[in-house]
Amino acid sequence: MSPFQRCLDQWRAEVAVPLVAGSVRFDASLVWHGVSMAEDSDNSDGVASQSRFPIYSITKTFTAVCVLRLDKAGLLSVHDPITKWMTDLPLPESVTLSHLLRHASGVPDYGPLREYHEAVRTMPKSPWTDDEFLSATLAQGLLFEPGTGWSYSNVGYLLLRRAIEKAAGRNFRRCVDEQIASPLGLTNTFVAETIDDWQCCVPGYGREVRIDGEAVDIRSSYHPGWCAPGVAVSTADEITMFYDGLFTGALLDEPRLEQMLQLIRVPGAYPPAVTPSYGMGIMADPDGPFGLSYGHGGGGPGYSLFASIVPQSPRGRLSVAVFCNNSFGADAKWGAHALCQVATAA
Repeated sequence: MSPFQRCLDQWRAEVAVPLVAGSVRFDASLVWHGVSMAEDSDNSDGVASQSRFPIYSITKTFTAVCVLRLDKAGLLSVHDPITKWMTDLPLPESVTLSHLLRHASGVPDYGPLREYHEAVRTMPKSPWTDDEFLSATLAQGLLFEPGTGWSYSNVGYLLLRRAIEKAAGRNFRRCVDEQIASPLGLTNTFVAETIDDWQCCVPGYGREVRIDGEAVDIRSSYHPGWCAPGVAVSTADEITMFYDGLFTGALLDEPRLEQMLQLIRVPGAYPPAVTPSYGMGIMADPDGPFGLSYGHGGGGPGYSLFASIVPQSPRGRLSVAVFCNNSFGADAKWGAHALCQVATAA
């Protein structure tokens, strides 16, 4: 048995998740992928490579890549005020796309709103419109002056999605396909728009979509529209391909990749990160145990996910992804951390 498979099996058993998929690459080469299941941990590699999951906020790195590629094409600028693209917003011109990408805009989030969580529980098939998300959050005003603080905001990424769609003249699904999936050959990656789009995913168990809090498979009841920034579907293999391609020039030129990776220190503690930081749509830890690392986490009803790339690990450029199929047991970042430990062991 591969040491990676042994590691994944052990971690899955410890956190009691029904299914976990993992993928490990070194210098663009897939060195291992696998899946661990409670019922039968002896699964073929082919199962892991074909297991699709909603990737939730990992999609934010897709959003940033789309913005930066449109910037290069001259269709928008990261320095544009968001009000250039959404003229009726109650926001000052000082809020730019760059601020939104870095969560440095002061735009509030809907996550803390009780009415949002109540709406998801009581009408999971009927998401708010963009205007409803905006009216529920922007009335609070900015949390701080743009560029003077940091606060994670899904609403900020809703605004970025809208700017992308207006600048490109295409919906977000088509933009992600044209700007990311097609150039990298990611045939299992797309933006979900309807409940039917979940049906290709592995079952995902969550308590967020029921009034009684019972854990259920969310695929038949949770509408992706509740993920206002946009949510993609992908596999662990294709997400490691994506991050490897991002860091090897397949998507962004060097100046824009450098711009993306200019980091803000994030307030608070987020273990296992030593120095949690954020760039444009990308998490980072400059002082991580495996070296400077980047990536993103994702979590929502039914699933927990994490992807990481260590450009200069002791054994080369390392990309890891771990995807879990429930949202009330494991935090996938610890599974990714465990695989990184195995990958970098002497």
